[in-house]
Amino acid sequence: MAYEILVIDNGSEDGTVDIARKFAADVHIVPDVTVAALRNYGAERAQGHVLSFIDADCTLQSDWFDSVLPYIDNETIKCFGSPPGIPDQSTWVQECWYQIRKKGAPTDPPQKVEWLESMNLFVRRDVFNAVEGFDTSLETCEDYDLGIRLQNHTDIICDPSIKAVHHGEAHNVKRFYEKERWRGVSNIEGIRKHGFSMTELPSLLFPMAQIAAMLLTTVILILAIAGKVSLWWVLLLIGMWQLPLFLMGYKKSAGLQRLKQASGIWALLNVYFTARGQSMFMGAAWQ
Repeated sequence: MAYEILVIDNGSEDGTVDIARKFAADVHIVPDVTVAALRNYGAERAQGHVLSFIDADCTLQSDWFDSVLPYIDNETIKCFGSPPGIPDQSTWVQECWYQIRKKGAPTDPPQKVEWLESMNLFVRRDVFNAVEGFDTSLETCEDYDLGIRLQNHTDIICDPSIKAVHHGEAHNVKRFYEKERWRGVSNIEGIRKHGFSMTELPSLLFPMAQIAAMLLTTVILILAIAGKVSLWWVLLLIGMWQLPLFLMGYKKSAGLQRLKQASGIWALLNVYFTARGQSMFMGAAWQ
């Protein structure tokens, strides 16, 4: 299979450019633009009819090329890939959130999905051009926005056998919260750009419900401390709020220590919906 490697560098100072040139990659330095603009820049200069997008903090498995050959030869499939995995030595935050990010088990057959992360993504040039590529005005969530627009032209296929590893997942709760708060702002902006679809309703309602539940619980707790209402109302409200999140975490968990993993996912879901909710309510103040 013939291929070319383009490295679109955003002005790094860590030796990336020299290393890439050493291996004869086609290197372009484009500083001070969004990651969406970097990807579009590379797509415009690529010669092939299938575009592959790999992030700088990802590594590929040795059988990566072999795994995509069936799709390269099948022109009816125009968008495919897989969410990248995590390193072997990952933190509990990375391990638990991967249970949310992944789309099926590694042994599952290919399936149609709503979108794919651009860290390990293939798109045929004709359909990429038809949707005018990534939205360069978005700082993040540009891959989700692309997926929503691609759905009007083609199916998006997730194949777990197309393996990559992402080394840049948030490794602790603080970093996870900061990244999700940042992504939340672009998520709202993306909805304004590509239009609202019913599949995006949970991403709007759940964060709003999280913030509302936090505020209501605080008010009821203050009233309980003041002796105005029974403490049982606080416990009931917390149960109604948190039980669905824990059940969601349990459903996404797996393995011998499922209860422990479910607890970790439950904690991260609380952080995730809180961060996204703050982005929705406070908007540009978080930028």
